[in-house]
Amino acid sequence: MSYENLAVKYRPKNLSEVMGQETIKTTLANSVKMGRLAHAYVFYGPRGCGKTTIARILAKTLNCRDAKDGKPCDKCASCLEVAAGKSLDVIEIDAASHTDVENVRSVIIENVGLAPSRDKYKIYILDEVHMLSKASFNALLKTIEEPPAHVVFIMATTEHTKVPVTIMSRSQCFRFRPIPEELITERLESVSASEGLKASKEALALIARSAGGAMRDALTLLDRAASFGKGAVELEVLNDLLGHASPDLINEVALALARRDAQALYSGFSRISGEGYDPVTLLRDLRNLLSETFLNLQGFTRTPTALSQAVGSVCPPASLARLARKLNVVIEEVKFSDSPALAAEIALFTLVEVPQDLDALVRRLETLEARLASGTAPIPAPDPVRQKKNETSVLTAPPAGSPAGAGARESGPSPALLWKKLLGAVSQGKPVLYNILLSTRAVFDGPSAWNLCPANRFETDMLERARKDLERLLEAEAGRRIALTVSCSEAARTPGGSPVPSPSSVSDDGPGPAADQPPSPDPEEIAAVEPAVDARQEAGDEPELKHLKKVFHGRITRIQRVAVRENKGAK
Repeated sequence: MSYENLAVKYRPKNLSEVMGQETIKTTLANSVKMGRLAHAYVFYGPRGCGKTTIARILAKTLNCRDAKDGKPCDKCASCLEVAAGKSLDVIEIDAASHTDVENVRSVIIENVGLAPSRDKYKIYILDEVHMLSKASFNALLKTIEEPPAHVVFIMATTEHTKVPVTIMSRSQCFRFRPIPEELITERLESVSASEGLKASKEALALIARSAGGAMRDALTLLDRAASFGKGAVELEVLNDLLGHASPDLINEVALALARRDAQALYSGFSRISGEGYDPVTLLRDLRNLLSETFLNLQGFTRTPTALSQAVGSVCPPASLARLARKLNVVIEEVKFSDSPALAAEIALFTLVEVPQDLDALVRRLETLEARLASGTAPIPAPDPVRQKKNETSVLTAPPAGSPAGAGARESGPSPALLWKKLLGAVSQGKPVLYNILLSTRAVFDGPSAWNLCPANRFETDMLERARKDLERLLEAEAGRRIALTVSCSEAARTPGGSPVPSPSSVSDDGPGPAADQPPSPDPEEIAAVEPAVDARQEAGDEPELKHLKKVFHGRITRIQRVAVRENKGAK
């Protein structure tokens, strides 16, 4: 007698033997008991999860003469013929080989009106129905919508998105899910015991994990492993059969990735290439290890991995999740490479060079931005060696108790930055006062005393009236009280002060004399408007420059007072 494959030998014969799909089994069993049968069913889901098996069981149940409680007897002629694929009233069609509309017409449409030869129902099982052409679906549409009372259509597909919506809407659709690994392992243990195989639990767990939720693939893999190991299914034998590297080697490569150690990564991958392991299988094992370690470190699973303890102090768990996600892209790239081993190795080296702890980098950049905005000096340049190894960045803020941190708190915002903030606050509600401040010189006599020097007496009176309001605004911005004094422009040139110049008045005809400028040493020199250095340029684009940009319609980088000597010979 010829050998029978385990996937065929242990194929379920009734709904109770099907692993998983509890909702679908209950619905179909109740439909048979209550006589609430649909004229068309669509079973869709991944491969090897029981679509065609349940379709045949449903066909046996509908035509069984001695069915009890929705279960076929598996003894009558109808059940035996359906199981053997010889029933005249259960027609199983491979849609992949009957895609043309002529095949659909000759096999289904022209014969659908004929009564069953012996059984109660004529049942059409269309496997991989998504392979039918568009014309075939259109020809089949009316028949599926209103078939004769003795006809039932059962369609199975792995790609339901390719089935027209018109077909799906006229059928009862059932989504099949991948079978959990626990149920696959339980089934493999039962089959191994029945076949007398010596299989370890670790090996069966690896088979269940490699099957990807497909019971048929798991039984086929168990059959191969039993033949390879002469009746013994062990983990080492199974790793050689599947092309999996040893767990220690996978852990070594994963740890090198987490530590960003290129030398250790090269050493581990050299051993993997020397032993001839499949690169795609290696990358999948590496991705699975990183994912499982991340879930364990986050507390989602209680099962620790070999990497959990070693990587805990090396990098944060979020970095493992990012690595696992990037490995998915690498796997798809390596699949279509002409040199998978080289492509996989180079891709892993690129993952080593990319910084993983992006959250820490963002926090450091925010710290630097806050320091620059406060007017404090930036932190010195980083050590290139430490930066390359992704150690503590120079962007990290100084400790609260360090001298640098204390000095930053004492100095506070610079006077130039406070002046800019004052102009911004005044411009929102007091445009007239804002225009006066634009032409006013500010002398910073000290951290708590400023002298405002307007251009004329009218502006001096206006600033004197608004002095208290300006002091309140400054106190709100600086966190301390700053006393303001208002005097004429001549008083601005004090020995200890640092004046902030303002632009002179300009006319459309070009530069003209500035009436309110201090007299120059030479009476033949006049003041002209030119770009000048402003003390507030360190804080960014100040309002004065924005005002001049509107007048000159160009880019002004600085303001400078120059002396122009009049040509006495010109008339």
